Amino acid sequence: MIGLAFSGLGGADNIGYIIPSEEIELFLADVADGTYDGKPGLFDDLQTLENTALRAFLRLDPATKGMVVHHPARDDADYPLREWDVITRIGTTPINEDGMIRIGPNLRVRFAYLVQKVARDGKVPLTVVRAGQELAIDLPVVAERPQLVPDLRGDYPPYFICGPMVFSKATSPFVSSLAGGKVHVPFMYSYFGSPLMLRIGDQPAFPGEELVVVCSPFFPHKLAKGYSNPIASVVKSINGVSIKNLAHLVAVLRDSRDEFIVVDMNQRGGEGVVFKRKELLASTDEILSDNGVRAQGSPDMLAIWNAPPAP
Repeated sequence: MIGLAFSGLGGADNIGYIIPSEEIELFLADVADGTYDGKPGLFDDLQTLENTALRAFLRLDPATKGMVVHHPARDDADYPLREWDVITRIGTTPINEDGMIRIGPNLRVRFAYLVQKVARDGKVPLTVVRAGQELAIDLPVVAERPQLVPDLRGDYPPYFICGPMVFSKATSPFVSSLAGGKVHVPFMYSYFGSPLMLRIGDQPAFPGEELVVVCSPFFPHKLAKGYSNPIASVVKSINGVSIKNLAHLVAVLRDSRDEFIVVDMNQRGGEGVVFKRKELLASTDEILSDNGVRAQGSPDMLAIWNAPPAP
């Protein structure tokens, strides 16, 4: 079998596609344990080695070919790739100066094609040239690039309600829904310095980092009187504590014993939202009942909310 043919992609009818049989075999091998892990990939920023000035800058031997590392996917000391490394081989297969490899007498493909074939135990063997020296490295590979604003992959978003405010983590479907087909909306959020636009392509700056957003307008309640609609505002801090992720926000609210709860937003022109803490907590059940909301939060957030306060 050459592959599996299908057609009828929405908006592109009468266009046929073939999924190669080797892709099908890789998929079946992956899901054999009941879980789809995905294909490993390289997420480093690379560029070709065709430019003569670039080659001279790197002081390369004329015979050296491969791909130049522009920005490594990670900058920690344990990551084996460095800026200006030249990747010359993937496994035992040489890479051309335009990033292509030969897999047959008449067929050339991008070298990344081999990642899924030569990866073992989450690592890909590469040969690199660094400062004139040839090195053999094992590069860690993952199926998906970590994203500060991730896709939900079919899951429900986590959330937490406290008084009239609803908090969630920023996800790509949420950000996509903001524009609603209006081209000026992303510009508006960028103008006000919202991390939803300025950091949408970033990786998390530290393990567990999330952008926590107010994901809906205020529920109708007297506590919200005078405040503007906060939807899509990114929470910067609560009572001066910088918020790391949604779980951290819930823990900060749970542990607070201050008279007031001050929610500061991470954008220009955003309002500071202030509530009396006891009134805020007392209003939550009433708001949930009035609006037919069955749960104050998703199960993971409620587990944090109902846990004992931090010592």
